Amino acid sequence: MNTPKRHHFVPQMLLRRFCDQTGRLWYYNKKAPHIGVASGAPQALFFEKHFYTMQENGVRDTSLETYFSHLEGQANTVIEKICTAGRAGRQPKLTISEKKVWDLFLYFQWKRTPDSISSKMSFTDFEESLAESVSKFEQRFRPLTDEERRRILSESGKKRLRENARVKATADPGTAIQDILSNMGIAIAVIRKPNKSFVIGSKTVVKLTPPGESRLGEPGVEVWLPIAPDVAVCIVPQRGHEIVMTLDNDRWLRSLNAAILQESTVIAGRSEALIQSLVCAR
Repeated sequence: MNTPKRHHFVPQMLLRRFCDQTGRLWYYNKKAPHIGVASGAPQALFFEKHFYTMQENGVRDTSLETYFSHLEGQANTVIEKICTAGRAGRQPKLTISEKKVWDLFLYFQWKRTPDSISSKMSFTDFEESLAESVSKFEQRFRPLTDEERRRILSESGKKRLRENARVKATADPGTAIQDILSNMGIAIAVIRKPNKSFVIGSKTVVKLTPPGESRLGEPGVEVWLPIAPDVAVCIVPQRGHEIVMTLDNDRWLRSLNAAILQESTVIAGRSEALIQSLVCAR
């Protein structure tokens, strides 16, 4: 079997839902502003090579990418159920197992993108943590050999250790967060106006918070994940609740899309005009 190299941190099954009628996405990349708003195929966007790969002694471990692919397959079915029900104005009535899949998908999508990781993991913190770990090892066991010190503390060695640490942190199942999510419900916002739509960003999950509040489950703290141009899902405090609502507040929709752009390096959607409008308004 071929080892997967292109690791999509935004799943292709999600991206395909945001494509225009030609099957392409209109996108803007802050790292390449000279390109402007352009169109591209879902498989060519929102990926990094070996992003979820661990490497030890020249051996690559892609088990996390395999796990994500399996989870995305399960989540695709749940997302389709949510979209179909929401567009029909009814609750999806997720089973216990389907809700668990949704919670897992939301949790990992929240933490697995480069934009989410970079906001939590600083190079300085890693350097300090590595130096502390080496010092503790030498105090407890023995001094590092010259070869070990070269292998660990060289620029290539530190890069490998940092990437492995990032992959390990990404793979953490976050049981405490999972417990919180399992005790919460969902709200499904559906856009009925054909000329309005959500965008998707390289930071796919966006948390909106009022001043002074940031904890999940607190009043006014909203966590949103757009799953289609006309459907987005928010966490609500009530366990087992499924709320379906029509989103007819254009100003609020604009604010959410703007927040996605603000927190993401890349945004995409089915409308060139929408992406252009959001970029121009920055």
